[in-house]
Amino acid sequence: MTARVPVGPPDGGGEGDGGTAAEVETYLSDETVPVLDGPTRLVLVRHGVTDFTVQHRMDGRGGADPGLNAQGRRQAEAAAGAVAALLGRAEHGPPRVVTSSLARARETGDLVARALGVEPDVDRDWDEQGFGDWDGRAMPALAAQAPKDLARLRSDRDFSRPGGESRRELDQRVAGALDRAVAGGGTVVVATHRVVIMSVLCRLLGVDHERGWSIATGPASLSAVELWPDGGMQVAFVNDTHHLHDLT
Repeated sequence: MTARVPVGPPDGGGEGDGGTAAEVETYLSDETVPVLDGPTRLVLVRHGVTDFTVQHRMDGRGGADPGLNAQGRRQAEAAAGAVAALLGRAEHGPPRVVTSSLARARETGDLVARALGVEPDVDRDWDEQGFGDWDGRAMPALAAQAPKDLARLRSDRDFSRPGGESRRELDQRVAGALDRAVAGGGTVVVATHRVVIMSVLCRLLGVDHERGWSIATGPASLSAVELWPDGGMQVAFVNDTHHLHDLT
C-alpha cells in the first residue's frame, strides 16, 4: 500500500463514518508530509508486559510507571533480538533508537539499543496517553462501573479523565515526535506504547480514531513502515510477534 504520509496535528474531520471525501483529502494533504533527508525505515516496538498489563490495569503517563516484570523482560529481550535480525538486512544506514520516558518502554528500548550497539535517546512525547484518575484502575471494574465513559475513551477524541489527556492531545504530541524521528531519514526504532503506536498507524494509513482500536499491537510486538522523501509510504508489517512463540 502506498499513500501520502500525514504527520502534523490532525484536523477535526474524518471521524465516525470516515468523513467525506473532501475531509479525507484535507487530512492526507501534502502540507502534512514531513521533509525527509532520504528513505526512512520506522520500526515501532511495543514494550513488554508489566504487572499492570497482566492485571488488565490502565497504565498511562503520570501514573505509577511500573517497570517490566520477569516475563516482560524476556519478551523485550526477544524483541531486541528480532529487531537486530531485521535490521541486519537494513538498507538505510546505522539505526537510531528512541524510547518513551516511561520505565517499561525505556527498559525495552535499552535492550534494543544494546542489541544494535547504539545509545538510545529518550523523548517524552512517545509516552503513553495519560489516563488521569483512571490510572491503575482495572479494566473489568471500569467496564462495570463506568461503561459509557469507557466507550467515550474509544470514540471521542476530546474525552479525557480528570488529570488525564484526550486522544486529540495525544495525537498532537505524537505527531511532533514522529516528525522529529523521521526527518533525518535512515533507520529509526521507537520503543513505545499501544495507543501511541495506534496513533501513528492511524495517521499514516488515514484510519479514523475509533476504527484504529481494531489494529492489534501486542506486548513486545514489532511494526514497520517504509517512508520516502516524495511522501510515499508502505506498511511492511504490523504486530509481528513471531519472536515470542517459544517463550514460556
